[in-house]
Amino acid sequence: MVTEERLQELYEKFMGYIKEDSRSEKLLVMYEDFNNELSTAPASAKIHFHNSFPGGFLDHTVRVVETALGLSVVYKKMGGTVDFTKQELVFAAIHHDLGKLGSPDEGPYYLEQDSDWHRKRGENYKHNDNLQYMKVVDRALFLLQKYGVEMTQKEWLAIKLSDGMYNEASKAYLTNHVPYSMKTSLPYIIHWADHMASQVEKDSSRF
Repeated sequence: MVTEERLQELYEKFMGYIKEDSRSEKLLVMYEDFNNELSTAPASAKIHFHNSFPGGFLDHTVRVVETALGLSVVYKKMGGTVDFTKQELVFAAIHHDLGKLGSPDEGPYYLEQDSDWHRKRGENYKHNDNLQYMKVVDRALFLLQKYGVEMTQKEWLAIKLSDGMYNEASKAYLTNHVPYSMKTSLPYIIHWADHMASQVEKDSSRF
């Protein structure tokens, strides 16, 4: 859970990242349409996943941004090639789970679970059946183009592949070899940051 004070702090950090982006005008329009969901959405439906509570999305997203910024420093220190800008890294990190906010037209991605049977088994939320089925990353990319937010190829790939090998659709990108191997390290940084942040959140719910 996050306190009201912590939620306000997270919101201000999140909006600070948005306002620093050169595409902030269009991004602010989009997030105005998601204003309520941004502060109340969970990061997952089930307790044994991660951040299954109001504000969990915001907490997770800010953690992924901060983790990605740190990992890029470590990666470079280890001899890795950092071939992306800070704006590209932050943009990809902050939007990797955008699809979990749902749709301004069709409603939120997650709804509170109204079944006691499911709640007793750790399912705090259920998926909104009014939404057209899409993978979270695909909905994120759809929403960004809907609001006219242009992306670099690196940003698109980093969002698309943020689930890494957990998403079957990513394998065609991540298992190819020369000359078709990944030509940027950004998708790896974003996936590692997402995975690490999720694991920390799982740990905090257990102890």
